[in-house]
Order: sequence, then C-alpha cells, then structure tokens
Amino acid sequence: MDEGEWTCAACTFRHVGIVSELRECTICGTSRPVVNAVRQPESRRSVDPAVSRRSPSSQLLALPDDVLQRVLVGVPRDDHDVAALICKRTRGIITGPRFLALRQRYGFAEYGIVTIADREPFGAHALQIKMAHKREVMATLPARGLSLYGSTTDGGARLFVTTGLLGGSQILEVNASSRRWRRFATLPRSSESHCAEWHAGLLYVAGGSCPREPAINSFRVFNEATGLWEDLPPMPHACTRAALGVIGNELFIAGGYDMQQGHLRMLQILQVYDIATRTWRVGAPPPENPGIANGVVADGKLFLIRPPESTLVYDPQSTTWTEEAAPFGDEFVLHACAHEGRVFAFRRSGAAYSRATDGSWSPCTRAVDHSHRPSTCVSGSVLLG
Repeated sequence: MDEGEWTCAACTFRHVGIVSELRECTICGTSRPVVNAVRQPESRRSVDPAVSRRSPSSQLLALPDDVLQRVLVGVPRDDHDVAALICKRTRGIITGPRFLALRQRYGFAEYGIVTIADREPFGAHALQIKMAHKREVMATLPARGLSLYGSTTDGGARLFVTTGLLGGSQILEVNASSRRWRRFATLPRSSESHCAEWHAGLLYVAGGSCPREPAINSFRVFNEATGLWEDLPPMPHACTRAALGVIGNELFIAGGYDMQQGHLRMLQILQVYDIATRTWRVGAPPPENPGIANGVVADGKLFLIRPPESTLVYDPQSTTWTEEAAPFGDEFVLHACAHEGRVFAFRRSGAAYSRATDGSWSPCTRAVDHSHRPSTCVSGSVLLG
C-alpha cells in the first residue's frame, strides 16, 4: 500500500491509502496534481484548512459504493435533485436503475401527487406528467382527448387515465416510480365521460356516452391477469360524467347526467354496487344535484367537490349526506384527489387547497405548477419510489 497522500485542488478531498494511488480524484474527476506523492511527517503536513480539513460531504463520499447507496436511499424524494448534483458518483446512484426499487425495499418510498394535463389548452396532442408542485416534466405522452372522469390509481405507483389515443377509448397506465407509460387496455365499446375505479386488482368502468347514446348504463370490469373484459350487471340508471368511489366492498356512483327529452339532465341519485354479491341498489339521494363533481374517497367517506357550490359528503356507515362549505370561490376546480388522509382540490389557475380530517380547509403552500391553464387535468396520489 502506498503511504502517500494528495489533496484534490478542486474539491479539497484528501486521498490516502490505496485511493492515493489513483491518477484522478474519485469525487470530482480532477487529475492528480502530483504523481506518487510521498507521505510527509505529521509536522510537515500542510496546515492550509482547504487542504487538511475534510468536509462532511467528503467524509460521506469516502464510503464504499454499497454503503453510500444505502445512505442515499433514505434521502427524501424532494432532495434527490440536489443530492444528484454533489458529484458524478451520487448522480449515478440516484439515477441508476435499482435506486427506486431499493427505496421501496428498505421502506423509504414516498407517496406524492402526480398530475397529467394537456400540454397546450384545447385540443393538445401531448400530455405532460408532473409532480403537483414542481416544474419538472416527468414524462410526455403522445395522446389526446384526456378524460376528466376515467382516472384512478392502483394504490401503488400506477395512475390510470382514459384518452382518445389512436381514435379509440384507450386506458393508459402511467408508472410514476419508473416514469414510464404503456397502453393498458382498450374499451370494448368506444365511449367517453365514463367513470373508472381500481379495486382488488380489477379496473371497473361505468356509464359514459357514445355517439348515438348520450348516456349509457353499461358496467364492466377489466382483469389485468387475464387481459379480458367482463360485462357486469348494468346500472339501474344510465349516466355520464358521474363521480365514483369505492369504500370497503361497495362501489358508489353519484350524480352525473342522463338524457331527458333531448336534453342532458342532472341526476340527483346514488347508485351502489355490492362487489361480493354483484348486485345493485339505489342509496340515499344527495340533498342537491351534484352536477359536475369531483369524487374523492377519504376517511371512509365519499366527497363530491362541486364549486362554487358546497361540498357534499356521504357517510356509508350512517347512510346520510352532509354539506360542507368550501373555500374555492367561483373558480372551477379542475381535479381533486386523496393524499395522506386529506382531500386535495386544485383550481385551473394552479391554486390548491387541502381538507384536514376535522373538516377544515387550508391553502397549500406548494400549489400546482401550470405554465398555462390546462383545459383538462387529472391527479392521483401514487408511490414515487
């Protein structure tokens, strides 16, 4: 072992022992200023603080690769960009193919709100995937016709959305952890404005509209394991643009529209599907017409967020509805989701509000970053890795 040592002039990291034999700095890659430097006695070593002092980051980076990797997996997701700027070594670990899987393995994976929105208002042919509070675009989808209604998550890293890709009703799977997407399924019958919900490994799709049928009562389920659709008992009432949520082993479809004498009519109705028995029943109707509402399940309740009107809350335990005032004003709420036990609602402008379990609403300090006001946008709380 060479007893020499040398200090990098760029990052001031001191190389000793076997590392001192390298011709360049292992931290920043700067070429070694002196080849085969001889270790000096303690009394003759430089007293220059820039040379003799180790910074905390240098001590961290002196760790073996496997130990450094184990340390970095515990860094919060929001700090990954900064940690990757330390040097090539940390950047290689954080952007490596195994890093996100290791975060999940060791229990450091975090949930975050991901949004999917049209890139340009009205008629865009590309969708952008972003973290709710960041400018960075995680991925871009060459799709069009994003539906405000047919989106759901699998409780993990995947967010499902419905688009008009390839001229049909395509359901896309967006994996926020791997930052990849794929075509997940194609509806057996082209439709739009249907609602969708993932439950126990199955994707349920209800209602919607077709070119010659403004509102349909179809109800089907897609099995990912078999890749097949199955028709289920149709809904008691045809509807489109309805709010949907699963609580326990029941699926709740609230509100929506149907066609009455050639005109769309708002439905003041709650339809309940028992997943175990495969039967429908009509539940207690909402106290008001939900209209175009964002359906969110949190704290075992179904929330219908419908600004500028009050928020309607259904409790399946008591089978009753209550009304809550919401701080959204007259601006349209573009999308909403549940995250870490709270309900989050996002305006088209990017302003966001969260509802605590005690029923109080408060503005979010980090709102959605929209470079424009999208015409369509969906969101979901997913596992980021």
